[in-house]
Amino acid sequence: MTLLALYFALFIGMGVYEYAKRKDFEDFAVAGRHRGAGVVGVSIVASCVGASATIGMTGLAFSAGTPAFWWLGSGAAGLLVLGSLLAAKVRKSGVCTLPDMAEKFISPATRRLTALIIVPAWASILAAQYIAAAKAATALSGMDYSTALIACAAAITAYTLLGGQNSIMKSDVVQYGLVAAGLGLALYYTATASPVSLADMNLQWTNEAFPLSKWTYFMLIVGGSYVVCPMLFGRLFSARTERQARRGALFGSAGIALSAVLIVCIGLFARGLAPAGTDADSILTQVVPSVMPAWAGTALIFALLSAIVSSADSCLITAATILEHDLIGGKSTGRCRLLMLGIGLGALVVAKSGGSILSLLLAANDIYVCGVVAPMFVAILAWGKRAINPRTMLLAMLAGGTLGIAAAWTGLKVFSFAGVGLSLALSAAALLPQRTPAKVEGA
Repeated sequence: MTLLALYFALFIGMGVYEYAKRKDFEDFAVAGRHRGAGVVGVSIVASCVGASATIGMTGLAFSAGTPAFWWLGSGAAGLLVLGSLLAAKVRKSGVCTLPDMAEKFISPATRRLTALIIVPAWASILAAQYIAAAKAATALSGMDYSTALIACAAAITAYTLLGGQNSIMKSDVVQYGLVAAGLGLALYYTATASPVSLADMNLQWTNEAFPLSKWTYFMLIVGGSYVVCPMLFGRLFSARTERQARRGALFGSAGIALSAVLIVCIGLFARGLAPAGTDADSILTQVVPSVMPAWAGTALIFALLSAIVSSADSCLITAATILEHDLIGGKSTGRCRLLMLGIGLGALVVAKSGGSILSLLLAANDIYVCGVVAPMFVAILAWGKRAINPRTMLLAMLAGGTLGIAAAWTGLKVFSFAGVGLSLALSAAALLPQRTPAKVEGA
């Protein structure tokens, strides 16, 4: 209990320190645009390597082998595309949010539509992170679940609304340090205890447990969400220069890929520690801690909590700044903090209400990937080179988003593929022909 209190007190202290500087909205939302590539990259990795990825990937590696890499590997690929093609333009735009960029690159209508999709999507992800954080806090402190849920939500909301993006990016460095340390200890102890040798493992791209169709889904849908992501764009907006933004994205891609390799190796070693048929979700939370000393097991739980918290604070500031800047239309730091408090309380209510409402809200993420990613990708690439038909681009968002709703409603991945494909095709059709200079008579 004491360690958990000190853990959250550290981050709240960071928030108080940043609050004392009395920053304006740009300082609050995008850290004053003065962060270097290293901090940007670490912050990206910390936000992306969440508890669901660590627990899910370990279990998938246990059951499916090396193809589990693509859980986060698809994100590394998406970040590679972001860093190579888009990051410099994202930073050069000089905006504060992704919907703000949608207006600058496409039209005011797309700004509002994009904001209406993102706010509920990221607020719902925040609710899911609150639930996961409460479970980790219960394991660390012995608190009952309801108390832990309120305590975690309060602590995360407090330091985020106090310090904004500055405190988030600083805390991300600490949090990912804890994640790396915890996973490193897990790898050491599982490798030591397991009879499995990595040299005997088949390095596979896909297999029966992870077929090509699943790989395609991860690369297109999951990877695509990394290419155009309001949370990650917030990090790029915070970079000091376009070059720092590009380097930060590429550094993040490498960091996520290395994290994926580490996590997969833990799952592969766990094959020698648990019998076939073991619940995959229990590999990192039960099987791996069983071969670790108590202090190392505690470090692993803190690593999982840090993975959760570093994603939760990013979701909160993303939803609040977009609500303030793009739906209300202001740049008030004080009001943004109040909105953050409201979103945090709303996410807490959803988290306490049970899974049915949360599952419904998480459908907004399917709508985002199908409706927003492809149009914004095309718009950013075309910026400064080709004109865009805003009505066709808006149609691309609406058509893709509609198929995203179908995907969420039915659970059929074919609608996700169709949504991304249709929105990409319409986005490409929105590119207007380049004007050729008129010939000068007599030339």
